[in-house]
Amino acid sequence: MNKYLKKVDILILIAIAIIAGGLSILDFFNISSQVSNYPLFTLFLLSMISLHLIVSHFVQEDFQDDTEKSLKKLASQVSKVDITVYANSKEIESHLAVKILEAKTSVYDLSWKTVIGSGFSAPTRLMAHSYLDQCIIEASGRIAYREIFIFNDDRRIQKLERRLQENKAGYSCRYFDDKSNIPRIQFVIIDEDEIFFFASSSDSILCSVRDPAIIRIFKSYYEYTWNQAIPIKEGANIYENQVKKILSTRKKYIHTS
Repeated sequence: MNKYLKKVDILILIAIAIIAGGLSILDFFNISSQVSNYPLFTLFLLSMISLHLIVSHFVQEDFQDDTEKSLKKLASQVSKVDITVYANSKEIESHLAVKILEAKTSVYDLSWKTVIGSGFSAPTRLMAHSYLDQCIIEASGRIAYREIFIFNDDRRIQKLERRLQENKAGYSCRYFDDKSNIPRIQFVIIDEDEIFFFASSSDSILCSVRDPAIIRIFKSYYEYTWNQAIPIKEGANIYENQVKKILSTRKKYIHTS
């Protein structure tokens, strides 16, 4: 309906322009008084203007209705974003472990947070880490598991040593120098289906999101960083020179608690 009303309104405006133009010409040449139907033309012009205002009102109402429908549709789409918020690190790690175990095609992991939290070595967290490690071992034996490191803590070097000893065919990893000036967003992508966000600062929200558009954004970010990083392990191929270089720095990062 909106489309047809707009066409009618355009025709009305054309008619108004023609009539108004004609009356103006008559008045300019001072012949309006000689035209017997001049008042009738004037009334017709006023009627056309009134009709234009009425049609414009309905066009505007239709536009508002369409806008409201569009906004409601957009809101419904936004509300479909599936997000889960976790109360603490143990809870998100436990859920991540299950998802890694269920992964079918790939896992993209980051191990480069600037500071590892003080609760990392708590007994409940150690149990969660142990289970998570077992899930990574299982997953990297059957799917592609990629991990990017920054070795600013000895616990990460220990983690690398475990991965190299396991030597799973699906596991590959790379690293950046610990002085690299990279915004270190901490996340893990599972099967390009769900992304887990871990604490990158004291006020970070622990959550996981299932949304194709969001995952696509962070997958592109991960691919870019992966291509810029230094290879350590590519499937069965281990770059021993890089491993030696990393191990030689571990004294700087011995964790004391």
